[in-house]
Amino acid sequence: MKNFAQYRDGVGVSEEIFKTLARYSPEGVFDVFASDQHSSYLKLTESYFKHIGLNKKPDDNDVKEVCLRFARRLRGNATAALFNHLAYLSPNFREVLGKDVMLIGRLEDTNTQSVDGGLGQIARFSVKPEDVVSAVDGFKILVKLNPAHKESWEKNIEFASTAFEAAQKLNRPLFTETLLFQLPGESKVDFAKRLPDGVVAMAKDFGPLGHFYKTQIPLLWTEEDGKIIQISSPQVVRDSAMEMEKISPRPMLLLSAAVDFEQYCAQYGIVCDLISGPMCGRAYFKEAFTDPATKDWDTLEESFARIAIPRINVIRKLARAMSLPWWYKFSSMTDEAKSLIKQGTRQILSVRADFGY
Repeated sequence: MKNFAQYRDGVGVSEEIFKTLARYSPEGVFDVFASDQHSSYLKLTESYFKHIGLNKKPDDNDVKEVCLRFARRLRGNATAALFNHLAYLSPNFREVLGKDVMLIGRLEDTNTQSVDGGLGQIARFSVKPEDVVSAVDGFKILVKLNPAHKESWEKNIEFASTAFEAAQKLNRPLFTETLLFQLPGESKVDFAKRLPDGVVAMAKDFGPLGHFYKTQIPLLWTEEDGKIIQISSPQVVRDSAMEMEKISPRPMLLLSAAVDFEQYCAQYGIVCDLISGPMCGRAYFKEAFTDPATKDWDTLEESFARIAIPRINVIRKLARAMSLPWWYKFSSMTDEAKSLIKQGTRQILSVRADFGY
């Protein structure tokens, strides 16, 4: 199958991949709801059980239940959604999510191979791309990185390269995520101070290893012992994002990296014109698990809709107004490819009102 487009580093995009992206986002913005955090879902579900007074240890079936309920509420509220194989291999999951939401499947295991006492974390597959290709529209991988640990860094490059080769062969877009992780014994503040240099180093080596590059950015603040500690200025955050945008040959998506929604809003606003959309999860919905109105599975689902959907729409509207189209990193596109997308058009779906200005 011929290439429909080519990135500036010479990597081609097949007709099938281009048509998949154009089908779900003809206007260009890729807002992705991230719901693949297995270990986080176990912790959040544990807090939910404790909140409702249920003495139960959460398991994989509970994670599937959460994902199915969240997926059902996404229709019309996300261009794409990211889930792990427990969810996307479940019977009828595609029907629950809806045909208008692109389904991105997580490939990596939630548990990395830890080396040198945790100084290195090496990613590994939980499912093989060829075994799940028929269930999803795209793939996602995450690598947790320590730039100072050469062995794990190189092993993760091998892992990401293997995933990218498989994605190209199977004609599925790959969303490659990097995460600078907190080292053993390292404080939150010391970790946060490493982010400006760390995110740029990761973008240089891992930005080319996929069709999209999902990244974190420096923290504006962190909390330690109940106190707010300022870390980076907005200018430092933006400077880091600008450097990554120059380095990465792929469009970038912004992850929340476990920050609260308030900080994610600020981060997104600072860099919204340098990226192609959000790929956010917990910042949207984590409060739903212990909200006072949450008393059982049905009310958890209702709390999710009440808390998360308005937040998703806030970021979505900002992305639609300001963020870059997913094709902006292409050096060339065929005429047929161009006919499938809507260049130069933006539409924000919002309530219109006359405020008398």
